[in-house]
Amino acid sequence: MRKSLTHFIKPKIAVAVACTIMVNGCAIDPKTGQPSFNETFNSSDPCANNARNIGILAGGVLGAVVGHKVDKKAGLLVGTGVGALIGGLVGNEMDRRKCELSKVAKQYNIDLKVQAVDSQGMITGDGEYIDSVKGDPIGSVLTIADKGGDRGHFQHNSDRLTNVAKEYFAAIAQTYNLKKQSDASQDKATKDEYLKLGAKRKLLLVGHTDDTGATQVNADLSERRAKAVAKYLTDLGIPKESIYFQGAGESYPIATNNTDEGRMRNRRVELVEMADEKNFKKFLDARTPKYEYYRTAEAPSPKAQSISKPSTPSTRPVARAKSVPNDSPVKNDFPNIAKRTADAPRPVAAAESPKVQQAGTAKAATKVATAATVSRKGTEIDFGGVPFNQAVAVADVGKIESKRQWISLISTAHATEPAVLRDCSLDRPRAAGAVKSLSTNKPYTNDYMDGLHGKTWTDNVNGHQIVLNKVSVLRSDATVSQLPDFKVYKNYNPSANRNPRPDVETIPQVNTYRGSNGLLYRVFLEGNAGLNCADILFNNSGVAAAKAGKILYASNGQTYVADFKPAIHK
Repeated sequence: MRKSLTHFIKPKIAVAVACTIMVNGCAIDPKTGQPSFNETFNSSDPCANNARNIGILAGGVLGAVVGHKVDKKAGLLVGTGVGALIGGLVGNEMDRRKCELSKVAKQYNIDLKVQAVDSQGMITGDGEYIDSVKGDPIGSVLTIADKGGDRGHFQHNSDRLTNVAKEYFAAIAQTYNLKKQSDASQDKATKDEYLKLGAKRKLLLVGHTDDTGATQVNADLSERRAKAVAKYLTDLGIPKESIYFQGAGESYPIATNNTDEGRMRNRRVELVEMADEKNFKKFLDARTPKYEYYRTAEAPSPKAQSISKPSTPSTRPVARAKSVPNDSPVKNDFPNIAKRTADAPRPVAAAESPKVQQAGTAKAATKVATAATVSRKGTEIDFGGVPFNQAVAVADVGKIESKRQWISLISTAHATEPAVLRDCSLDRPRAAGAVKSLSTNKPYTNDYMDGLHGKTWTDNVNGHQIVLNKVSVLRSDATVSQLPDFKVYKNYNPSANRNPRPDVETIPQVNTYRGSNGLLYRVFLEGNAGLNCADILFNNSGVAAAKAGKILYASNGQTYVADFKPAIHK
């Protein structure tokens, strides 16, 4: 268990800090009329000064420690005072906003919840701000549920705010306007501190949907809506340079999509506030979807007919394919194998090429097949596998963190294991956009995982050469930056034919899952030459060969599983 900061403080320092708190006084319990520790630090009143008091205490303790090292006497008192001032200011801002937001929620009858982000970048608490103040918060997440209709955020199938949404988003925006708070202060030091807070702060608007309808349409619409709210905040005085937006689509559910109530909860807008750049990155890296809420695709039976294209293909990178500029280093697909021609451009991930990316209906999928792939269905290819069995179809990614619980993928016996992760046939693509800067409209980051930046990976499976070209995965929550090329050269023999045409050539959708054993890179192949899907387990440390992999395919009316362990082509 993590020890509190005061555990390491000498008694004299603790006394000095306590004196600082005593000067501010304790809150009075309305029932007893006496000073109350609980009312001072853990009141249920949304307009209480809990965060301010905790900020004074925490800031005073930290300031006292630093000051004590500099000067054991004078430094102790000065450090305590300065630390308490800064901590109190930050805490006071938290208290002020919590109180004002509670009033906004009541005035407009909106479902509004505030949670904090702890020092590890994880969202904590159940909506009571004080829950996470105890955990050294580095930011907060405001969630505003969309009630739909005239009381919803947006007009039907549009990114235009409803009239009532303009009113409550304007009220919410004012609670985040630090310049306004600075102007209202009469103390110059406080004014300056507010401006410093505002200069470092990062705000992220995230649009979310349920998982009904076309997943790419959902992702695109949620991005436009998040951007619309972000722009609205700038109109109300919040600096454009500090604002980011993202269309997360269906990728971050907070409830089941099997009920009307759950779907309504998933349709929401989030406003993430982080103290600075470092903590903003920490939050993005720590985000993990609740995979237990992902609905599965239909699994093939052991004697399934030839696998066909899924009826509801979508795209999802956690897989949430988040785009970055298409600047990956260009490499040949494979030695002496024909490269993609100029008239067959390769689309990037969902957010950068929304009209080319896959959608969630059969009709939309047909359009995608025309625009984004030059696949030839061809005849089924035998990859020398064994009859389908879920036990042998699993690529062991290890443990994946889903907020507060650990999920093991070692076997299917774990009750908490999300079904979509058991094997690739149970999963389906899901789409989401990148985190983008409002001022530049460009993705926030282009930092890639080791060995996964525009690389070509290949493996020979039962005499057939499989090539996965331009594999690129961002380090931030392991998202796909652009979609790969997938090619199969049947009975590959370079000595007989140095420039063969691929028997299968497609641009598949991809999901990714980062686990303790590595990165699971899941490819959806939609029935090309009998191919269903493939799982590749890349090493987290960037080793040049995959740790493991499986490919599912149909041959002679039966589903098979074969090992598929590609390595980087040199």
